[in-house]
Amino acid sequence: MRSTSRWGLFSGVAALIAVSALGLAVAGCGSSSSSTSASPTPSSSGSSAAGTWTPADLAAIQTDSSLKAMLPSNIQSTGAIKCLSDIPYPPWEYFDPATSTNPAGFDYDISQALGKKIGIPVKFVDSPFDAGLLAIKGGKGDIMISGMYDNAEREKAGFSFVDYTFDGTGILVLKGNPQGITNLDSLAGKTVTCENGTTQQAFLADLNKQFQSAGKSTMQILSLPDQPAALLAVKSNRAVADLTDFSTATYIAATTNNGNTFEVVRDPAAPYAPQMDGIAIATKNAQLVDTIQKALQALIDDGSYQKIVAAWGFVPVKSATVNAGPAYAASATASPSP
Repeated sequence: MRSTSRWGLFSGVAALIAVSALGLAVAGCGSSSSSTSASPTPSSSGSSAAGTWTPADLAAIQTDSSLKAMLPSNIQSTGAIKCLSDIPYPPWEYFDPATSTNPAGFDYDISQALGKKIGIPVKFVDSPFDAGLLAIKGGKGDIMISGMYDNAEREKAGFSFVDYTFDGTGILVLKGNPQGITNLDSLAGKTVTCENGTTQQAFLADLNKQFQSAGKSTMQILSLPDQPAALLAVKSNRAVADLTDFSTATYIAATTNNGNTFEVVRDPAAPYAPQMDGIAIATKNAQLVDTIQKALQALIDDGSYQKIVAAWGFVPVKSATVNAGPAYAASATASPSP
């Protein structure tokens, strides 16, 4: 497990996860009605031993008026960028406090920094993960920042990605690992949960094919609408494990109930299937892709991006690339076969 100090033990997130895992705060998750259009402010809890990101840092970002001029005319006329995100999925995004509709997290801070650099508000709107891409393709949103992998399947479906960090898949189990899960192979014949529409859902389906080819018992894949539901499945013993982003698994294990509810399986091969995460935009909206790419590069150049990454403990990109995820995944170490 990575150092917990790197991920920051934020009380607001810890409360959210603890309540969500007990099934008491699920009602507010996955709704598409929550958003914010207030002047951008970074997450109030956005700091860790690795670095800090404060309201003063956001205010200090110098707006580049040429970027706003690059935006598509419809966004310029509405005066805001609508950013979809599946909340809660800490540390990427969550509500702070947990009972509110005030977004926070790494993705939220990235979105607000982009808005400040471009010179336009970014509305951070809660949207179910598996519906978000369809929403932006249908013009009901402009971009999606939600810890989403940039992969070939999504690109072929008509989406472009401005890549902004790296992650992989991890296995989250109950504290003490009562089922003795040690690696992917030990999931054979078990019930495993994940969130609908995620790369982990496809990852598990592919893993089942490998199990079947090897003559092993396949898993029962319990795909659920959001992360709190998946956590509840593990907590209530409906599933032996939750496959989710390694960053999220590590964060949940460290923060829930002071680290006493969940743990991440310690497999030297993890994180599995490392990939790049990207800001999703409909490929047909080339002007917006170009604007977001240039805005992210400007944040990298002025050091703002590095501050946000350090505050949340993520892995930084060296430059703002578009659709680099498939090539990176192909060159990364492949996940172990069972």
